[in-house]
Amino acid sequence: MTSWYGPLIDLSKASHHVGHFVQLLVFVHRSTPVQYKLSKGGEIIKTDIQVGDDTLPFFSVSLWKKEMRSSVVSGDVVLLQNVKITEFRDVLEARTVDWSSLRRLVHPYDSLVSKGADELVAECKVGIVAKGKLRKVIEWVQRTGYTAVHNVEAYDCQIRRLSRNWKLPEPNKFRECPSLTEVLQLTSHCKATFSASIGEIFLPITWRPIDESENENMFISKRLYTSGGNNLAEDLICTGCRLCGSPLDPEHGSTVGKNSLPLYCEKSSDRLHAVSLIYRPFMLYLWDESQHMPLLVKNNAAEKLFGSIKAERVYLCYRDYKRDKHPDPVCFGRRSHPCTTTSTSPKAAETGDAEDCSSDEHKRKETGQNERCNKNINVFLVWLVLLKMLVQQRKNSPLRFEVAVNASLDTEYGRFEMISVSIPCFKNIWSLE
Repeated sequence: MTSWYGPLIDLSKASHHVGHFVQLLVFVHRSTPVQYKLSKGGEIIKTDIQVGDDTLPFFSVSLWKKEMRSSVVSGDVVLLQNVKITEFRDVLEARTVDWSSLRRLVHPYDSLVSKGADELVAECKVGIVAKGKLRKVIEWVQRTGYTAVHNVEAYDCQIRRLSRNWKLPEPNKFRECPSLTEVLQLTSHCKATFSASIGEIFLPITWRPIDESENENMFISKRLYTSGGNNLAEDLICTGCRLCGSPLDPEHGSTVGKNSLPLYCEKSSDRLHAVSLIYRPFMLYLWDESQHMPLLVKNNAAEKLFGSIKAERVYLCYRDYKRDKHPDPVCFGRRSHPCTTTSTSPKAAETGDAEDCSSDEHKRKETGQNERCNKNINVFLVWLVLLKMLVQQRKNSPLRFEVAVNASLDTEYGRFEMISVSIPCFKNIWSLE
């Protein structure tokens, strides 16, 4: 039996209970698992559900307990006990804790359509206050005609053919998709374009063991607004191939959908890796009014997303920024340029610093430009500001994405990989009247 902490409230009054535990009796619109499969077996990190009641049609709840994630179904009316109301960047949400619980009061959704409110309330064994709220929620759902939005099957099961040791050329079809629902239903290799908003940047930390309490560090939006956000460059940047975007350090590489380091580069004509500092592969979670979708982002696409800021420049400026906060007397006299410093760096960048700096110097000679770091403009800090702007949920307009669809992969293994991103141009026709 779960003890109750806090009152049963309406969603419209959640702002009055920030930081406190409450009970919520709500209708579940949709359930969206934020997941990542490791080579040893998949694990769902959390599940975001969108709920509503008779006072507020839409509200977000984050489920962190495994048993709760597996029991929630779109279209149910549930009682969430002992959930905490939190506020993050002016957005309210409820989140579960260790002693939270979920109780299904009306299941399945068909019973909401076939039965009346009196019959459904009589079947539930809850208190008088909960029954009153349950009746309001049921009547609200039946009156407004809300329906459950079930997870769309992204692809059909197909008969696998015998594997070949060569690749057949396939036509590169280009498709225009008006919504993420249609993107998820693509079942053939192609390129697709669509508009969507960025909801979250998810970095799977697989190169070092972490405790369950550190799972939130994989979600970049929360990390950017904490005191530990300054070391984000160390986690998001590593040594790898700047062409194919594969990490090449077995200890510090992030592998999304891969169990081993690639022996050759698929993007290079000579099949050799171009080793430098790169952005680790990460998942970009997109959303629109119809659906949510994970998008794999590798180094070249990440540079376009981050305003053409290369990982090398970010890390070198981050190293100077970190040294300025904690100066080293030995290195203080030789700081004219990041490429001339000899301070220590993470293992993920040790092998590439000298080569990267020499290649950058060669490029500067070819273009005749002087790219010496201006101490008044720290690229690392500019990069952090850009990251914060990208994850401004519900405040940014949709972006235009171009993705490559690999129908042979699962969604969490890079079925949708980002190629480029742009800001759409909306033309307004003003009336002259």
